[in-house]
Amino acid sequence: MNGELLIQRAAELDQQGFLPLPGETPEAFLERFEQSEKAYSQFQEQLDNAGTARLFEEFEVRNEDRIPDGIIAEAAEKTKTLYGFENARVPGFFLSGKVGALWGGCMIGDPDNGFAVMLLRSSFRNVSKWYLYERSELIAHELCHAMRQSLCDVRLEEYFAYQTGRSFLRRNFGNCFIREIDAVLFILPTFLLLGATVLREFTRLWYPLWPFWCLAAAYPLFLLLRNFSSLRKVRKAEKKLRLFGIEHPGPILFRSTFEEISAIGTMGNKEDFQHFLEQMCSKELRWAIIKLRFFDQEEQEL
Repeated sequence: MNGELLIQRAAELDQQGFLPLPGETPEAFLERFEQSEKAYSQFQEQLDNAGTARLFEEFEVRNEDRIPDGIIAEAAEKTKTLYGFENARVPGFFLSGKVGALWGGCMIGDPDNGFAVMLLRSSFRNVSKWYLYERSELIAHELCHAMRQSLCDVRLEEYFAYQTGRSFLRRNFGNCFIREIDAVLFILPTFLLLGATVLREFTRLWYPLWPFWCLAAAYPLFLLLRNFSSLRKVRKAEKKLRLFGIEHPGPILFRSTFEEISAIGTMGNKEDFQHFLEQMCSKELRWAIIKLRFFDQEEQEL
């Protein structure tokens, strides 16, 4: 298979939600896809034979709890419109065991081979909306994670996934929490403030509470500033791509790393971007796919 055919095949897989690793060659990409297909086949074989399967030694899923294809297809229009992919490969399961009170779902996967599985709370089995979550938005959210996991780039991971929702707050502030430690450091100072307040009220100890208030406010402020900085970089890159003649920048930025998005936002003219595109296409299969799917097609339409 020659180079053009390899890139064409890679573009077809990209459209199905399978994204190259940074620096991955076309040959390695197609080999990894075959490994992914083998992993899915083995997983399905285990389900068919035993009725259950273990996922990364953390979860056990049952064949009878598999999410029907029709429900997963609810999210196809969202991911296609926003980012130009429809992922029907990722299986999903309802979890009927104990889960967090506000937990809606998650995606677990292996970026090395592209294997991913989506998990939803069992409440979604018969309803399309539960509490603050809509099933189709949640599925689209997790499918975005399943595709972008190969980038291993967390700084805008939640931003892109939350764009599948209708909530203004989630779309603009969902990227505040991008690592597990963020939630811990957000909550811990609040409990420390509460403990200090209770201790002062019910003992003879006296000390000022303002340092605890400052500590409780410090990390939320940091999260907001970090989120604002990240969103600002995306907005600048979107604006520049539109100035350069790209009507729909979302699919391009979705496949880009944080550093690439930052670089696009600083470019002064279309010629700078064309030079950047040529350089990236010469060393990154992702960008050869981006050019083929989202630049060459727009030029043909013009």
